[in-house]
Amino acid sequence: MSNIRSIVSFSALLALSQAGSSAAATVTKQCVQLEVPVPVVATNRRYSMPRVESTIDAIDWTVTVTTWSTPSAMDRVTGLYPVNSTFRINAQLCVPPRNGAKSDILQIATPGLGFDKRYWDVELKPEEYSYVDAAVSKGYSILTYDRLGTGKSQKPDAYDVVQIPTEVEILAGLTNLARSGKLISSSKVLGSTHPVPKLQPSKVVQVGHAYGAYLITVALGKYGRLADGAVLTGFLLTNLTRMLDVLNYDHAFARQHDPVRFGEYTSGYFVLETESCLQKLFLRKGAFEPALLAYTERIKQPEAVGEYASEGTSPLTPAAEFEGPVLLFNGENVYDEDATRNVFQHAVNVTSYLQPNTGHALTVATNASAGYEVILQYLDSHGL
Repeated sequence: MSNIRSIVSFSALLALSQAGSSAAATVTKQCVQLEVPVPVVATNRRYSMPRVESTIDAIDWTVTVTTWSTPSAMDRVTGLYPVNSTFRINAQLCVPPRNGAKSDILQIATPGLGFDKRYWDVELKPEEYSYVDAAVSKGYSILTYDRLGTGKSQKPDAYDVVQIPTEVEILAGLTNLARSGKLISSSKVLGSTHPVPKLQPSKVVQVGHAYGAYLITVALGKYGRLADGAVLTGFLLTNLTRMLDVLNYDHAFARQHDPVRFGEYTSGYFVLETESCLQKLFLRKGAFEPALLAYTERIKQPEAVGEYASEGTSPLTPAAEFEGPVLLFNGENVYDEDATRNVFQHAVNVTSYLQPNTGHALTVATNASAGYEVILQYLDSHGL
């Protein structure tokens, strides 16, 4: 397949990026809430690192893992940890009314660290901020889910279990269930706004934000046929052997920080502590409503120590079997995607796009709906 590597600069997408869109108009979507049992067989690693059982520990963890004289995550591996379990994953499937034009194309949206599936389906002014509504309004079906350890999904051991290899297999499991038409029949239906929809998609598009995009990239390197196209937002690969620099993060032990919201979270789960930290990481001055910052605080989710540890040791190999299109979508002040491109050497098209007036978190930026138009038009232009 040819690999067309381009930076979007043509007038059509530029116009979309600077104007509001009609795609996010009020949408009547048919949604069902699911508890999906996903079998996982994976090989994780055990790491030498501090325990996190208080907010004091959480701060110490960020200082320790950032300032160790040995920076490579591989140097902190003490052994392997096999996982062979079935995990309960909370998901939402939404389909357009009366079989929309693209209802046989399923988007599977994976949130990043600090969020659950509500990242994609913002409840505040959904006509402007909900990506789910925007996709459904164009006729797509869309599956969003709470990653392991977040939202209403299962919350297992944060050190040895909640790691990238486990989460990659969960994404693959959800995708395979959907492709086979067995997603609904294999799940427990928790609630539905309409009669439970049927689904057996002919095509699948993987959509991810930040850590979620990383999971998709690892998954496509392992299972190249897992998607017919990919949209990777807020995602750059700059150094695969070091952990994220978390020294400037304001982490707190989740259960101590908010016993009401996070009382079920045990050792090894921490959460971004303040609105200021959330603003620093996800938002850009002049590009968000204050109410969206408060909303981000309200829906924020804990993160697992194992997720950070495994970022530096998970295999990220070229997606040799993946031949679909890839959109690299970032906020306007970020641009360095060469390492990301190298993973998708066989993709039919790798397009880089910088969204004006947008921070790291697309869905809570005031320019969100225009960004959705760019994403959905890109997919449409490639038959997706």
